[in-house]
Amino acid sequence: MISNLYLISIGFSLVAAFVFYGIQTKNQDKTQIIILGILGLVFSMEFVGAYTASKGINNSLLYNIGWVYLESMLLLFYFLKIEKNSNFKKVIENITYGILIWGLINTVFFQSISSVFQFYSLLPFSALIIFLCLRFLVKVWNFEIFSDSLLISLPHFWIVVGMLFFYLEATIFFGMFQFFPEQVIESIKMLGSLNRFLAGIMYLFFGLSYFIPYFTSKKINFNT
Repeated sequence: MISNLYLISIGFSLVAAFVFYGIQTKNQDKTQIIILGILGLVFSMEFVGAYTASKGINNSLLYNIGWVYLESMLLLFYFLKIEKNSNFKKVIENITYGILIWGLINTVFFQSISSVFQFYSLLPFSALIIFLCLRFLVKVWNFEIFSDSLLISLPHFWIVVGMLFFYLEATIFFGMFQFFPEQVIESIKMLGSLNRFLAGIMYLFFGLSYFIPYFTSKKINFNT
């Protein structure tokens, strides 16, 4: 049941994001196409993953490539697009290159990309994403960016909040599964449901947040 609702929420978000991207003609945010790409990737990945899981097929390769690497890269690209400091953009890019090199080392020497979930590759991606989420929220709170926008009307605020909560939970969940598998397996249904619930909320924020300014009194200048 949770799996079906999760897939439906992603599909709904994908359709909503596609509709918004199609009808938006003025002041278009460049991050919309990135979010649309993420939702398309995740929907395809989860659809295939549900099928392979039902057939008892090991889908580690699917989720390692699709989630650990591709989705992480797209999320970092999203942060690059909303970052205004050119020097810090280079820092993000250099760290990302370093993580990819580490991912290659991890694949060759520690965790096979095709047989096990690569938590050691996910961890640095998650740490960077969580840091960028916190950095963005601090800057918004201190009126350093989007200072002329209502906080609840800002799509990026909801996207980043959803991202932050999911990646905090996912890092803890998969970390526990990596180091304390027996304890996690005992509560796998509850923990797995929580993981998918927060992921579903995050993707709903991805798909629906750009509509929020149209239901508030203040329009957003996405390029602020």
